[in-house]
Amino acid sequence: MDPRRPVGSLVLLLTLAAAAPPTTAQPLEPQAGGPPAAIPGNESTLPDPPPEVDPLLAEAGRRFDLGVAYYDEGRYDAALAEFLRTYEITGEWSVLYNLGQVCRALGRNADAVGYFERYLALGAADIDPDRRAEVQAALDSLQPLVARIRIDVVIDGAVVFVDGVERGATPLPGPLLVDPGSHAVEVRDDRLPGGRERREIILAGGLTELLEVVVPTSVPPPPLPPLPEEEGSVWASWWLWTIVGVVVLGGAVTTGVLLWPRDTTYSEGSVPPIVLSLGSW
Repeated sequence: MDPRRPVGSLVLLLTLAAAAPPTTAQPLEPQAGGPPAAIPGNESTLPDPPPEVDPLLAEAGRRFDLGVAYYDEGRYDAALAEFLRTYEITGEWSVLYNLGQVCRALGRNADAVGYFERYLALGAADIDPDRRAEVQAALDSLQPLVARIRIDVVIDGAVVFVDGVERGATPLPGPLLVDPGSHAVEVRDDRLPGGRERREIILAGGLTELLEVVVPTSVPPPPLPPLPEEEGSVWASWWLWTIVGVVVLGGAVTTGVLLWPRDTTYSEGSVPPIVLSLGSW
């Protein structure tokens, strides 16, 4: 495919901006009370002034020619800059073909696919069948050389960046085209923690990667489980509680004896009184 050949209405657009058909003034008619009419054969004919040319369209024509010249010299970066400026001025879909060609020469295959796809979509029935077949063949050969990122964000209006370049706001119309390799994807929105979500991904050619971004909800933490009782704990031993019980019981008996009255007389029936005296123990 020859990127130097402009196609479609761009040729007509730039041609109309560059020139207009010349016109010839007619001889002046004599006016009443005015000077006599010119003698036949001596008519003075003055050309009309050239039509005013839109400065932007004239610039687009110059830049398109520069892009072609740079491409012929192998200066593809410079050619890309001139074709981009031409498209910025005119918005003419036919320039997308030239942009696709120069991006392909630069090895920017993802950009080339994007330009070729837009060229076919916007040009539609106005594209020559042979040219359409050429572009479609180029797209088929480029598909294994590009990767796609499908970004699924649960909120609308978040701005998506790939390698620092803004690629649109959610929901995106479709997967994003990228060249194979490592890429930094960032989604920015105030509703995300810290205002952004950043991911690093590595993609191989011909593959589509799904990247999902969700907004975490505030959920109260679950209650702490009870502390497990340590196996063999001293408080779980039956023998300890037995010893504690004996000690408590013994202490109670001792306390009762110590608090007993020192002299107590018991009398019942015919049994002589028995006098208990603690002092005699």
